Amino acid sequence: MGKLIVHMFMTLDGVVQAPGGPNEDREGGFGYGGWQAPYRNAESGQLIAADYASLDALLLGRKTYEIFAPYWQTAPAENPFTQLLNEKPKYVASRTLTSVDWNNTKLLDADVTTSVPLLKERYAEVHVAGSADLVQTLLRHELIDQMNIWQFPVLLGKGKRFFGDGTMPTALQLIECRTFSSGTVLLRYELAGKASFGNMA
Repeated sequence: MGKLIVHMFMTLDGVVQAPGGPNEDREGGFGYGGWQAPYRNAESGQLIAADYASLDALLLGRKTYEIFAPYWQTAPAENPFTQLLNEKPKYVASRTLTSVDWNNTKLLDADVTTSVPLLKERYAEVHVAGSADLVQTLLRHELIDQMNIWQFPVLLGKGKRFFGDGTMPTALQLIECRTFSSGTVLLRYELAGKASFGNMA
């Protein structure tokens, strides 16, 4: 069985909306798009590229697919992600899309509780980029093996949050923590089953 690995860029207050640019996702009147850009540096960029280089297939939710597809199909060839993301198999979980036009992309033809385990049987590493709504579904059904959370030293106060209402109580095991000169922190977690509770007294 392969692994399902989630990559998420998140502010300190948990916002994951539109890290890449001002017009990436303005849903809800969000006006802080591009908050990740001031914290870019070569060291973290190389590590992100290395993480993605091991993917065998990419799994996306509808909203992230609609952001990624038009950009990466025409992205500069010198960007290390361009060839990788255009050539690798991609799968989209959506209840509303009826077709996809990004090459090597397929709509999942069944509920994620059925289709994602089949992807994990087929591929050694299935990676999920962004797709916060999809990640919540995957968490509820215990389909995630690892989460790589990039936390940035900025507070926005509004926007879509990664762990909001509906998040299932889940235990995580920290397997790596790295800090960068920009103040960014990479937290790698493995999923460790249900959350447990006790009494501090």
